[in-house]
Amino acid sequence: MVHNGNKLVAALLMFLSSFLLMRTSLAANSYNVVNFGAKPDGRTDSTKAFLSAWQAACRSAARATVMVPRGSFLLKSVEFRGPCRSRITFQIDGTLVAPSDYRGLGNSGYWILFVKVNRISINGGTLDARGASFGLVENPEKVVLPEPE
Repeated sequence: MVHNGNKLVAALLMFLSSFLLMRTSLAANSYNVVNFGAKPDGRTDSTKAFLSAWQAACRSAARATVMVPRGSFLLKSVEFRGPCRSRITFQIDGTLVAPSDYRGLGNSGYWILFVKVNRISINGGTLDARGASFGLVENPEKVVLPEPE
């Protein structure tokens, strides 16, 4: 009976160690935007930090995650470009905030754009495009939707 108990303990230790190794490898491919200089105050432009985290994740040979922690992150017009080497998860636990003055977007015609990116998952979070500051709430006629086909 003791012999079987040793096998059970050995199997449990192997399971736990493989679980810890898996978590460690996942953490190694996680790119937190705060570590790249993003500020979760909703006022400081975090666009460059998001791009740096994206580029690091995009270069990763293994599955990667761009982590957006809790807080509000101001993003101006941003283009996340691929192709990337592996699957990417964009995990948003906070809020992405557009500039209150849409002139901050320049002539780009977009706020957030993914170009030539395959195998991406975007999870959680809130996107605050500040529609009210653009006059869309007071002037709903400014909202133009495409005609259904």
